[in-house]
Amino acid sequence: MQLKQLLFGGLFFAAFSVAAVPSHAQAGRLGLNAGVNFATIAGKDAEDMKLRTGFQAGVTYDFNLGNYLVLQPGVLYVQNGATSKVGEVENMQLNYVQVPVTFQFQPTLGNGNLLLGVGPYIGLGVGKVKMGGTNEGVDWSIKYHWDDIFGGEELRKFDAGGKLLVGYQLGMGLSFNLNFNRGLVKLNPNSESKFYNTAFGLTVGYKF
Repeated sequence: MQLKQLLFGGLFFAAFSVAAVPSHAQAGRLGLNAGVNFATIAGKDAEDMKLRTGFQAGVTYDFNLGNYLVLQPGVLYVQNGATSKVGEVENMQLNYVQVPVTFQFQPTLGNGNLLLGVGPYIGLGVGKVKMGGTNEGVDWSIKYHWDDIFGGEELRKFDAGGKLLVGYQLGMGLSFNLNFNRGLVKLNPNSESKFYNTAFGLTVGYKF
């Protein structure tokens, strides 16, 4: 049910963005990208959270608005989470399907194009929350439901925030990108503490 809600919400979000594209916009380009994601959990009560290395991959579509301006919706799979050396939990993995929409400025630079983008994203947690670590020399790993972390504490599946992108695209369609995501929706709705998803990633892409 949650996946259906995500797909519906993502399609609605993308459709709304596409509907806002001016009628004179030129046909776009389909893109594929994949790479590494360095994520953590930020907030005033998250001082002990460190970066966790994960994976991200997805598809995008460029709508050319003219004057080097592009509207780019996408659908991505992103591994977020964090690591910590406090207590027994050392690694927490949060998997999301994410739908970003970035407005990009893509001026010509050398034999390719500079990529500068900003925009919102929405996401929904998929699968289970994976936690693991080492306790007295013994490795352990457990999977939790999002609404039952540590026997009752809930993590919110829905996420939304802002996205920044800087990259370079070669004339042949190959691109290299640096992206930064900052969640604006509190992960722990039933707690006074405030935790948010934060991540930056490096990806390689190709546009057809």
